[in-house]
Amino acid sequence: MLTQKEILNNLNKHFPNIDKAILEKLSQYYFLIEEKNQVLNLTAFNDLKLVEEGLIESILLLSEIDKSIYNIKNKKILDIGAGAGFPSLPYLIFTNEDFELTIYEPMLKRYNFLVEVKEKLNLKKLRILRYRAEDSKEFNYYNLITARAVAKLRILIEFSHKLGKTNDCMFCFLKSQNYEEEMEESRSIIKYLNLKINIKELEPFFRIKNVLVYYKKDLETPNDIPRPWKKILETIY
Repeated sequence: MLTQKEILNNLNKHFPNIDKAILEKLSQYYFLIEEKNQVLNLTAFNDLKLVEEGLIESILLLSEIDKSIYNIKNKKILDIGAGAGFPSLPYLIFTNEDFELTIYEPMLKRYNFLVEVKEKLNLKKLRILRYRAEDSKEFNYYNLITARAVAKLRILIEFSHKLGKTNDCMFCFLKSQNYEEEMEESRSIIKYLNLKINIKELEPFFRIKNVLVYYKKDLETPNDIPRPWKKILETIY
């Protein structure tokens, strides 16, 4: 486990003008993850990797979305299956709650952890819901929907489409180098929903190449989307 000084030094190196109060919250968040990770297995990250690929990379990824894809200030953001909170929660802290964040986390241990983070860091614009996206009734509600390492692209597209606001929602999913294979598997659902897919490949911040797959919701969700969960898993649309 890193010391607080080591955490602050690493954060300061990447974000030299960051407010001290925000630094302290990010540091506190780091220690909560390290503490709970010993018994809950929240994430594979620990020590320096947790700071770099958990906190810093999450902030850089959401910052890239915010600056070049969709301005999220004062918007309603959904992060599906964020686990320990990546990538959205570090950015919520970093921006001093510039937007409203909802995290769907169906696993009880992770849900409880995120509730504890919300309470201990006094995050007023954070909602934690123990939902699966395909079961949510928050239709036509969110302005930005994101996810990292949760499911294949075709599955994400199908079960999240109904949750975004028509004409005012950007979907931005974080993928890695195998995104082309996932795009190929998604061709039918992309065509059915009339999506215009955009790709932004990012240079590795640390070790992993990140790819942003994003699109806007221009049309209402058809009544047959999403299909029952079992059918989504078993068959390509």
